Amino acid sequence: MDVDDVSGLEQFTALLSKQKQTLEVAKKRKGQRPKDMKPLGLLIHDFIVVHISQKTMNHGHMIHHSWVGEPYPPSVAPLPTLKKLHIDEMQLETHHRGFYALLRVATPPNVMTAVMVIVEDEKENGVLLQVYQQEDTEYGLAEDIAQVGGVCIVKEPYFKTMGSGECGLRVDHVTDVLWLAQDDDRIPLRWAPRISEVDKTAKEMKEEGNAALKARNLNKAVKCYTKGLHCAATTEEIQTIKLNRSFANLKLRRYDDALADATNLSREYKVSEKGVYRAACSLYELQRFQDCRETLTTLLDNYPNNAEAKEQLLRTEKRLAEQEIGEYDFNVMYKAAEETPPYLDTATHAGPVAIKTSEGRGRGLFTTRAVVAGELLLCEKAFSYCFASKEERAISSKTSMLMNTHTKRGTMGTQASLITATVQKMLRNPSLMPSFTALHHGDYKPVSETEVDGSPLVDTFLIERIIALNVFGCPRTTLQDHFRSQSPEQQERETSYHTTGIFIKASHINHSCYMNARRSFIGDMIIVRAARAIPANSEIFFWYAAPEVGRTWEKAQHKLQNWGFQCSCVLCQQDKKTVKKIRVRRNALLQDLRATFLTPGGCDLPKAERLLAAIEKTYSAPAKDIPRLELGDPYLLLTRIYALQNKSQNVIQTAFKVLTSLSFVITHQSPDSPNSSSFKVLQWGLTTDEVIETWTHLWTAWGNVAPHLCKEAEEYSRVSYKICIGEDETFDETVGKMARETMSGGIDLGTAFQQMSLRGAGRSG
Repeated sequence: MDVDDVSGLEQFTALLSKQKQTLEVAKKRKGQRPKDMKPLGLLIHDFIVVHISQKTMNHGHMIHHSWVGEPYPPSVAPLPTLKKLHIDEMQLETHHRGFYALLRVATPPNVMTAVMVIVEDEKENGVLLQVYQQEDTEYGLAEDIAQVGGVCIVKEPYFKTMGSGECGLRVDHVTDVLWLAQDDDRIPLRWAPRISEVDKTAKEMKEEGNAALKARNLNKAVKCYTKGLHCAATTEEIQTIKLNRSFANLKLRRYDDALADATNLSREYKVSEKGVYRAACSLYELQRFQDCRETLTTLLDNYPNNAEAKEQLLRTEKRLAEQEIGEYDFNVMYKAAEETPPYLDTATHAGPVAIKTSEGRGRGLFTTRAVVAGELLLCEKAFSYCFASKEERAISSKTSMLMNTHTKRGTMGTQASLITATVQKMLRNPSLMPSFTALHHGDYKPVSETEVDGSPLVDTFLIERIIALNVFGCPRTTLQDHFRSQSPEQQERETSYHTTGIFIKASHINHSCYMNARRSFIGDMIIVRAARAIPANSEIFFWYAAPEVGRTWEKAQHKLQNWGFQCSCVLCQQDKKTVKKIRVRRNALLQDLRATFLTPGGCDLPKAERLLAAIEKTYSAPAKDIPRLELGDPYLLLTRIYALQNKSQNVIQTAFKVLTSLSFVITHQSPDSPNSSSFKVLQWGLTTDEVIETWTHLWTAWGNVAPHLCKEAEEYSRVSYKICIGEDETFDETVGKMARETMSGGIDLGTAFQQMSLRGAGRSG
């Protein structure tokens, strides 16, 4: 949703065609054993030359191309059941099921979309190895996994022709490659390090781990502590090393492991202050705030003067207030979202909603009680999130074109990075895996196994499919995206975002063009509010693709083809029923209307009103039942013109026509009359961004002719703002400020809204 889909671009089509030709040529060699493989020495020489040139090249404006190939399952075979296979025994375009390759790294790594090295086997055959889904972190680089002399096992290796035409091994699933410790018995003697390098005591390994920890080399620290545990002789040694490893794992975001080390301590010792605190921190990061509070309470019962625990408990209480009652400080959230990347320290709140079976749609999100327009349904922290600022778009490592030869779809942005981030998150914390893998994944058939050889099993292609079908494109904040002054050449708002995220609960919301909820964003939080009154036990819908003015049924369904369904909402049903003759007539009138608005010297307003009346007659269904998308913007434009002319009665009349064209139903007490005592919205319609401006025009117009109605109009403007922006704490400083300045004669409201990007159909459905 709202991602930068480049599937229809000429550049993508050309690249896809070229890649398909390359794959077709490669398939012709399937089953062959290549006879033109370079000797190891030449492979190393050529690779080093390329490696050096890559290091010296300026990648500032390069956009990487990441290819998703034909899906294949990860290896689920236990390693003891596999047979060893040498490089010269491998066949091209083949997944060697039932075999493994034992390999040693012979060159420094080169990193582009994969970590690439030359590896050798025990017969000194060499080959290029590509390992995908590796990420740079604060404490280590992707390339750190493959250092010269390192030894790995590739399970059921995939041997193929690379893009360069040479042969190589490709590893898409991170769990298909095992990196061996220096003292692993499976390493051949001639590859093994000297005895002095591995024959160390638990104390020496602990001290070496502490030194690595101090140097912020956390991966090395964990390896040292793990080796130390293998040779620890006393319970005290085990406890100390586990506590140290817990701290390192906490920093590495391996919260499952950190929690296990912090809690799996000897009962012979008093409750460990450090251990309990690290367990609490792990629980906090896993969003298990209730367990975190209980753990911190236990800690403070035993160590009442622990200042860190007291501070952490205060943070945890705030998260619980957010989680349980939806109590958010949105101003604090906006402040946090100014950081790059905009990761927020907030909890997920699921309001009166539940995931249930949706007939014909799999699963959906439903209300558990009746809700009113503007009510908070969901405020959810991203499961995974990759941010791309405008400055970062020029950096090759942040933005790439992800192209899938299987689905023939391409996207520009951080979606490739999102796949890697999700793979690594699940590898680090397998306890989080079930909630993600349960998301819709189309017709992809994952393996049933969840672990192999005692480690979690991570299926890259399952993750790619889930992300492709559930990803959200996200602005830094919806508020910032909507309220920004623009130069004339920037007036056309973007329709997609390069920042991407996955939100587990929000992903269960199905599509409808006539949505009853809207989404907005603050950093890595998604906010979903009811866009109109929704009865209890009713399904919640928002847009995957916003309905466009002048659309046809075919165009509407084409925009949804990635998700593999056809929309059957009332808008789509009406589009399908509208005959060509009526559509041609309506479009001709709309063309005349546009020309009228653009008439040199000013719009012929009586003619515009006549044309709008004629367009209304092209609709058969009542506006209260089906929104008339083509009428909202023209009536709003008339409203702006009348506001500029200080014709308050006309503003009121046309503003109400904006709302009624969008299926709003308002009490019929002549609300445009100054004698009206009150009015009430009986039915909220399609709450697009323009609804905020429309209610604000009514608010300011009634300030001139019926001040007693201003408060109600202001409140409806506020609710519309809350629905579209996600909160109303910033209403007074934005829309409220513009309304007050308009009523005091300081600005023209229509012009003020035009200068902002808050207008039109609103893409963040």
